[in-house]
Amino acid sequence: MVDTPREKAGMFSWGEVNLAKPAETVETRGSENGIQFTPTTEPIITTFSGTNSMVSFTKSDGTSCFILRQKDLDGNVTFGKTMSVKRTQVVDSSSGDSCLLLLSSDGIVICVDPSAPAVPRSLQNVINKRVIQVACGDHHSIILTEDGQALTWGSNAQGQLGLTFPKPSVLEAPTSVAALSGVPLVQVTAGGAHSFALSVSGTVFGWGQNDAGQLGLGDKTDRSTPVSVECLNLKKTVSISCGERHTAVLTKGGVVLTFGSGSYGQLGHNGVLNELRPRVVAELWGTAVTQISCGSNHTLALVGPTKKIYLFGRGEEGQLGNRVSTDCSVPLPVELPHSNDQSIQRIFAGGNQSFALCALSQEPEKVLTGIRTALDQDTITFWLSNCQNAKSWRKIQKQIKDTFSSASSLNASFLDRSVDKHYRTSPMICGLDMALVSTAFENLATKAKVIEEVATVVQECLLPSLSQQPVGVEGLRVYYILMELLQLRVQDCHGEKLSVSVAEAFLALHLDKLEVLVGLWSRTPTFFRSAVKTFCNAAMKHLSVLDVESTNQNAFMKTVQVLQRIHSASSKGSRCLADSVFHVKTVIDALEMLEQLCRLSLGIMLENDKQRIINNIGYYMGTLFSLAQFSCILPIECKLKLWTFQIKIKQVKSISAPFIVNRANVQQDTFLYLRTPHCKPTSRLKVKFTEEEGEDIGGVSMEFFHLLANKLQKTEPQILGVNEHGVAWFCQNAAQLTDELFLLGTLCGMALYNQCLMNIPFPLALFKKLLGVKPTLDDLMELSPTVAQGLMELLDYEEETLEGLQLDFGAICGDLDLLPNGQSIPVTKVNRQKYVELHVDMVLSRSVMHQFLEFERGFNRGCPLTEWKMFLPDQLMTLLKGEENFNWDHLKQNALYIGCASNHEVVNNFWTVFAEFSVEQKKDFLKFLTGTDRIPKVRSSTITVTIKLWYSAHPELCYPMAETCFLTLCLPNYSDIQTLRLKLLHAIECCDVFGRR
Repeated sequence: MVDTPREKAGMFSWGEVNLAKPAETVETRGSENGIQFTPTTEPIITTFSGTNSMVSFTKSDGTSCFILRQKDLDGNVTFGKTMSVKRTQVVDSSSGDSCLLLLSSDGIVICVDPSAPAVPRSLQNVINKRVIQVACGDHHSIILTEDGQALTWGSNAQGQLGLTFPKPSVLEAPTSVAALSGVPLVQVTAGGAHSFALSVSGTVFGWGQNDAGQLGLGDKTDRSTPVSVECLNLKKTVSISCGERHTAVLTKGGVVLTFGSGSYGQLGHNGVLNELRPRVVAELWGTAVTQISCGSNHTLALVGPTKKIYLFGRGEEGQLGNRVSTDCSVPLPVELPHSNDQSIQRIFAGGNQSFALCALSQEPEKVLTGIRTALDQDTITFWLSNCQNAKSWRKIQKQIKDTFSSASSLNASFLDRSVDKHYRTSPMICGLDMALVSTAFENLATKAKVIEEVATVVQECLLPSLSQQPVGVEGLRVYYILMELLQLRVQDCHGEKLSVSVAEAFLALHLDKLEVLVGLWSRTPTFFRSAVKTFCNAAMKHLSVLDVESTNQNAFMKTVQVLQRIHSASSKGSRCLADSVFHVKTVIDALEMLEQLCRLSLGIMLENDKQRIINNIGYYMGTLFSLAQFSCILPIECKLKLWTFQIKIKQVKSISAPFIVNRANVQQDTFLYLRTPHCKPTSRLKVKFTEEEGEDIGGVSMEFFHLLANKLQKTEPQILGVNEHGVAWFCQNAAQLTDELFLLGTLCGMALYNQCLMNIPFPLALFKKLLGVKPTLDDLMELSPTVAQGLMELLDYEEETLEGLQLDFGAICGDLDLLPNGQSIPVTKVNRQKYVELHVDMVLSRSVMHQFLEFERGFNRGCPLTEWKMFLPDQLMTLLKGEENFNWDHLKQNALYIGCASNHEVVNNFWTVFAEFSVEQKKDFLKFLTGTDRIPKVRSSTITVTIKLWYSAHPELCYPMAETCFLTLCLPNYSDIQTLRLKLLHAIECCDVFGRR
């Protein structure tokens, strides 16, 4: 009985080469359009590749053949004999003009020089990794390893090797494409002199020759390193094929896009123009294409549901199978002989040849595809189930090393495949299924042997290999996985070394990459918080073992450095974590230890013990004071203690004579003093008002700065302007008052340095600017609420409303335009955000730039320490302006008494009256007692007042008095509470006239 065509495996071939001639063919049927159908017996052809110089194919028995293109004596093109390569177990091949690459089933690459006797040469000693794909351009080659890395070699004349180092014209040995390090690649392919790579989540990278736009980047400039084809992002690209100078891509939804040279119609856009960017092949829209393949100048597409093949491009050699040797610029279905009886399985194109496999009686061995070392739950289950078996353990160890030593493998693991979400990877979506990641590591942790091996490989192999500039979001996924591992190890008290190595990897990350990573983390606050807490816990563990003989200070510093960098990066975006999450709370314990050591050093002890304590004090000071540069980890109470320590150390080394000032001329005397060489801001300020008694132990200085703050807001010529809401800002016309602005800054710096208050109602924006933080629209709201509200509304206007306002980027303050020639640039819906940002910058920065710079220069002179920069803007503002809200119970709790006990009748009457006071009356009392109605932040909970009972023969004739220098209230021995109430209220209401001394 004769088999029918339906029952036979076979191939269709058409074009320049007649593939029906090999001896294995048992029957050949031609057609009017030049298409040959060849039913075959085993072994059958399974893959095909071709260029203008050679075609090659592999067979199901693992052998490979090639045919060279030649010219006879008359110059006519002919093809030579079919030549076999003496190598078995070949599963794929790719041919260029000067090279034939074969890929064996065990992942070994064999190179064949077709110009010499076809002797295969293994490249395994050079590559040292299992390879899953090979591809050849005209004169270059590219391969893909099982862990998703690309290697190239050959000609680099147009940059087609993608090298980051100075490009050689030729590279003899396979070399890693460093620019794609860590990217989880699943496909590589090559055109004439250009190359492409595809990531697991559909990111397309191209490099090399671009004279016809074949890289799809919108220009004709060659690229020597891989560049992402941005306009293909989020398109779910699953396959790429390259022709001589054109490229086709296929999406998961079956859409075909082409770009590059269109001179033969090979782009399918009904024309012969080049396309510089990917363009959808309209004629194939909606047909659900499942395969594409490019010849030199023609393109094939297979429609999955119908199994129809569409072709377009050059047809001179019959490669279109359209009966005539003419080009075609739109996709047309090819008429296959016996098409009703044959089901097309795979298509190939190369050179001027087209090829299709159909109705395979046996599925051929598939080309190795995908990242084989990507981690999944099945692999983890195998590890956990077999790790106790010695033979299996050796295999598991190799698998762990293959997976966890490769960033590419980990970046391809645990993908979120729900509704193809990982294809939507972007700076807002990482593409990982975090539930899978957490579950995987929880499972791994159930076997100590396995998790130990994983941690060792990560520390010894993965972390040293990580790129400082990983490519795209896909290259950053590994940092999620690292945090899951580190969290487990820190919790189990085994993560000390690993935490340092992971910290080093984060610190090595380029800043813009870290900002992208932190931006991603901020979209999953639970994970973000967990990651920050993991580093906090690691830092606390390192801090707990620090002492003068410890060598672990470097470990502690690296973990807090990471926290600071993450905090800084998060502050540039929409911060989703409170500052307190970053606090390393055990720093306060180290500070208390320092205080304890300082107290011990004052006692009597043996010389050796004293020296040991002094060494420890120096060590703790060096360690703790260096934390000022990592301010995010410090709770406010730690910052205040560090700040006070620094000031005491600085001031104890420098003593100056008291500054004598006339209360009535406080501003003039002070400015005159600040201009003299006798003024030493590094010294502790001691103030004495002329014709007034008292020693300045803090209270007089406090009153001095309070008086100055009031005077400076009223001075002429005006340095500061105060708006209707009581907020002070630099006058725009005060730029010529350079000296006054400098002295104002000096006084504010001196107040901070002397832990006094300078309650000038500056907005938060000033303190942001001092700390290098850019003010925002919210800051303008504090200074100019009406203007800020208008700008906020502007962001919501419709286009028609904006046009009616006729706004432009011209001047809003004086003659400074927001942009050069801004009057000619209208505000539109597209650029209004920029307009608002420039407007804010103009009001808060550019229009007062000179004034601020002089103030800042003076501030740095007045406060010679730089540690104030560890405070956040709102903290610095409170430090200078004082606590507005005060726990009044602290006054009574901390009070001391002279001449009486705490339960004396007069004392009890005083506290009863004080409790009756309104908040404003209590502030007036504070002003009466201390010279200011605010409390310094550093003393908000420890302020101590002294009540001294004043025994008088006629107390009803006396008023309470305040000794501001000692924070002492002199209280006459009033006989009843009513008299005390009247006299005390009168005293505090008239304290600017009398009552203090």
